[in-house]
Amino acid sequence: MTFLASVFSVPGAMLPSSSLNPGMAVNWKWRHTMYKKSPIEMTPVIGILIGRPMLYTNSPEVTKQILGNKAPWDKFQETVNALAPMGPNVFATMRDEWPRHRKAVAPGFNTGLYASLWRETISTYYDCLATEKWENQKEFIMTDVPAVTSKFALYLISKCGFGIHLSWNGDVGERIKGMSLQECFEVTSSSVIILSFIPQWMYRLPIPALRRLYDASNILETILQGIIDQRRVEGFNETEGKDVFSLLLAANELEKGSKDALSDRELRSNVFLLLLAGHETTSKAIAATLGELACHPEEQQRAYEEIMSVSSKGKDPIYDDFERLSFIQGCFMEGLRMYPSALVTTRRAMEDTVLHVPGKDGTSVPLHIREGTAVNMDYCGIAYNSRVYPDPYAFKPARWLDPATEPLLNFAYGPRVCIGRKFAIVESTAVLTLFIRDYTFEPVLKEGQTVEEWHAAWVDHTEPSVGFGHKQFPLKMTRRGVSA
Repeated sequence: MTFLASVFSVPGAMLPSSSLNPGMAVNWKWRHTMYKKSPIEMTPVIGILIGRPMLYTNSPEVTKQILGNKAPWDKFQETVNALAPMGPNVFATMRDEWPRHRKAVAPGFNTGLYASLWRETISTYYDCLATEKWENQKEFIMTDVPAVTSKFALYLISKCGFGIHLSWNGDVGERIKGMSLQECFEVTSSSVIILSFIPQWMYRLPIPALRRLYDASNILETILQGIIDQRRVEGFNETEGKDVFSLLLAANELEKGSKDALSDRELRSNVFLLLLAGHETTSKAIAATLGELACHPEEQQRAYEEIMSVSSKGKDPIYDDFERLSFIQGCFMEGLRMYPSALVTTRRAMEDTVLHVPGKDGTSVPLHIREGTAVNMDYCGIAYNSRVYPDPYAFKPARWLDPATEPLLNFAYGPRVCIGRKFAIVESTAVLTLFIRDYTFEPVLKEGQTVEEWHAAWVDHTEPSVGFGHKQFPLKMTRRGVSA
């Protein structure tokens, strides 16, 4: 595919996708045809005027070759910089520096965290119903599903990631420079790319949005540093905090004085990364799953029956039920497959190498790659590759119950697999379980519109931001057990 600018350029990435410009979501916009003319599961995306040429692959086999152990591939420094507005972190580091950050962050992700996450999801769910005044309504319109799931994800990562309690009405804690803690989280996490590239002098311009972003990021850094200082005063061994940040700090304190210890700036950056990765990406996938379930009442019913078979009647599900809610997990995995929160992962060849790429004729083609070549592993392309996932445009949660199904690669693969993978799946399973247990939901149709027509329009009602996903859309929620 040829455009005026490469996707690996400012205009190529920031301008919308069109016949002249790739845009950040080029692989989503052209998902039906992007690989059609290529004899192998790889295709070039080239900018005539500006930007580095890229190879895109919709092959899970190639993705595993690139992301596997000791593979001669690494991130681009530009990509690392974009995800490190507060400094290096477990996601935004080059290959040689990454193990130190992974070692520091890993202690925070354990069984205790996931059990706590499950309990906090239930608490947040009831807070949501009470505050929105939905708890006693037989039916209502959830006017902005992505906004609701975004709030869920933000509050859960705030509590389980930082030990900071937020309530659904948002009136928690003092306001600093007119902003609440919740607003600081939302403004900073939604504008991380801008935060990374805007030079400091631009924040002095009379542009309210930039000033607000500058204030929000500074307030958030101050809050995070305050937590670090407070933990040091209290003593890390005595603190009762079981959130990721507290456990990360305690583990890092044991490394104090060694080369593996993280600086305060690196600690703040790693926690900010957890906020970023654990907020927008998960929330958009949950919203997409709810939208698909709304169009497939038979899958909704199957999910409900699984919940009823697993949890005791009249009681909330517990974390011990998680593994048995396999169809609910399948619903989330299918929603994430069809609408990947992260569209690509990019790597650069560190040396001349060879990739074995599946061909359309069933063969494997050796492709010689020169040092410096950029490859985008295309999660959207993989998702809609019919060789990998038969009937890829159909919402089929049951495909994930089959051990032969190709594992989802959206959380990456190999040594740098996403450390928050289980956090996202546990959170999503709990949120979906609670809503499906209590409600049936369906699209809000215009007069004369069919569900199929609504779905066809909704599929592409998306936007690329921190996480790719759907824009505002409503669902009609009806409490189960209520007669029409």
